[in-house]
Amino acid sequence: MKNKHLLILLGSILLGALLGMIGTGFAGLRSEISKDQVLFVLDTFFFWLGIISTILALYFTRMSRKAYSNYQREEDDEQSEQDYIRMYRFLDYGTVANSTLLISMLFSLVAMFPEFRLSLSPFLLTILVIFVGSYCFKTTSLIRNYKFSIMATPKEMLEFLDTYDEGEKQAEMEEAYLILFKINQTILPAIYILLMVLSLVLGEVQLIALIIAVAIHIYINLAQLRKTKRYFK
Repeated sequence: MKNKHLLILLGSILLGALLGMIGTGFAGLRSEISKDQVLFVLDTFFFWLGIISTILALYFTRMSRKAYSNYQREEDDEQSEQDYIRMYRFLDYGTVANSTLLISMLFSLVAMFPEFRLSLSPFLLTILVIFVGSYCFKTTSLIRNYKFSIMATPKEMLEFLDTYDEGEKQAEMEEAYLILFKINQTILPAIYILLMVLSLVLGEVQLIALIIAVAIHIYINLAQLRKTKRYFK
């Protein structure tokens, strides 16, 4: 275990050094690349990511509904179990694809507003988010037998978690813990390194991005105190 931690530390140092060298090498190119070019590339990327996510979200959600229908009328126990597994697996895949579509839409909207660039991408993605999100929302309510409000609260999400069976609930909590750990210990530190490289390339401190990263980092750690207050009174 100690060797593993040492390797992770050495890997982080080497990655930081590599990014620093790359940043130094590309610092001279910043004057040759315009902001409009960067925004065009990113806008195109997220637009097509949103389109692909739409197709996947509709496909997996439809497959989940189909498995649900088969599960409701299936009498063979073995086949019923397979339909049960497919029903929830496809629902999770569709939910992730729908969330990716939402992220693509949010990026397009935020990128459009500073200079009010006219682009069809954010408007088209917004329409898709409303349509696909509604379809996924209704499918989730149907399969989980739980009716969400339009703006779900944390309390409702905890009640929704109670609709899971014990094995799925345990897997969900373990995965949530691992995601939180990776964000806190790996992703956010990597973002700091990336911001250092960007600051070097662009010749100025990326202050707003740094403040946002720090705010998220502090919130994640302070939010864990709720668990301490709840269970160690």
